[in-house]
Parts: sequence; C-alpha cells; structure tokens
Amino acid sequence: MKKYLLITGLICAATIPPATAVTKYVALTPSTTCSSFFGRDSDFSATCDGTSIEGIAFCGSQNGGSMGATTNYYVEISYTLDNNKYCWCRMISPAVSQWVFSRSYSTAASCATNCASTCAYNLRDEASIRASMFSNLSD
Repeated sequence: MKKYLLITGLICAATIPPATAVTKYVALTPSTTCSSFFGRDSDFSATCDGTSIEGIAFCGSQNGGSMGATTNYYVEISYTLDNNKYCWCRMISPAVSQWVFSRSYSTAASCATNCASTCAYNLRDEASIRASMFSNLSD
C-alpha cells in the first residue's frame, strides 16, 4: 500500500505545474485624469479614470531634488526631527509604486501637516508625479 501512495504522490508532484508570478494589469498612465482627491494625516486617495487610488505620504530627510524623482526601497529619515521636511508619496492600491518625491517644506511640522494633501493634489495636477507613480508597479 505504501508503494502505491508513494507512486501516486510522485505522479501528482510531477504533473502539477509550478506556481508562477501573477501580473496585475493596472491601466494607469501619465495621461490618466485624476479627480476627487483627498489627503489627511498620512493617507491620500484619488479617483483616476475610474480607478480608486490609495496611497501613503511620508516626510523624510532625503531630498528628492525634483518633483517626480523616485526611490525604490525606502525614504531616509533623520533622528533630528527638523530635518524630516521632504514629502514623499507612495501608491499602495491597486498596486504598489515606488516612493515619489512630491516637494520640500520649510519645516518638518509643515511637511507633517500638509504632505498627504500635497500628494493627492500633485497626483491630480502633475504629470511627472503620475508618470513616476504609475510606472514599475508591483503587487
């Protein structure tokens, strides 16, 4: 009996195809029109050509230089709170984007207060933000 179970198990293992990555298609481009934007605390959202976008905003010490600059992995922060005055945005649904630089503020406090709404506003009005946020997406 063990022999039959072993043979059956081997046949099943040989015939079941391996798991492969799933690609998610999200129809978002720099020419996508966004509206109905909202940002508060560290969350922002918008509706872009009928697709609901959810994102997070973060103030770090890393100056992106220009609007739409990206970083893949993380945004640097400083233990000196006043240095965290650079606003970064990241889409988390329907896919995950790179971190996209939105703007710099004069103080960390103004960044913390305004970053999420700035991300939403710039997603609606700035093609460079949409181009960076809607490329190289992952699950």
